[in-house]
Amino acid sequence: MTTPTSHQNQPDPPPPRFVIPVRYASEGAIVQTTSTSLSKDLIHVRSVRPPRTGLVIGLQLYFPNVRDVVRSIGLVSETTADPNPGFWAELSDDKRSAGGIAALLARHREMGDRGCPRFHTRLRATIRNGEGRSFDGYITNISRSGAFLKVDSLPPAASVVDLDFTIPVARARETVLAFVVHVAERRGVGVQFIGGSDEFRSRLDEYVALLAG
Repeated sequence: MTTPTSHQNQPDPPPPRFVIPVRYASEGAIVQTTSTSLSKDLIHVRSVRPPRTGLVIGLQLYFPNVRDVVRSIGLVSETTADPNPGFWAELSDDKRSAGGIAALLARHREMGDRGCPRFHTRLRATIRNGEGRSFDGYITNISRSGAFLKVDSLPPAASVVDLDFTIPVARARETVLAFVVHVAERRGVGVQFIGGSDEFRSRLDEYVALLAG
């Protein structure tokens, strides 16, 4: 495998953009987050506290419309800072894992699909920025990897916010770290979920499955 120690040393062409939920385990910490790019050999994962370079971590990839979780081992080869915080990991060359990822990527390319389907909803939500200020709004569509939030005060693109909302299948209010992917003036913001628990993932997946019918 080639370690992407700099932009110049990354594969050419780089892995295509592909956003799916990702779970990684690193030194006792478990994080439910999302990818930004993926190939059978390499993944970029969003994280505000990425694991250190050289660490071997366990990864679980949640592909759209696939029941089974794809498990792999990754070597953290580079960490990335703002505006794209996270890390690159070289994926294990285990034939079963690499072959499964390659087959799923090929299937989604044929379908013209680049990620998880979104569904309309209306959930009260609150965002808190790094300065501790909070703003109320509504989640108007949601997926397993992120959401669109209608809110009057828009956080800047590439910022990280705390997102609070209640998933209808659960009684407790959820708090998850969210990365602002894009800002739609006078409308709201699109976010990726980048810091959640296993319980959050389970309840979110259950709710999205209900929306999908």
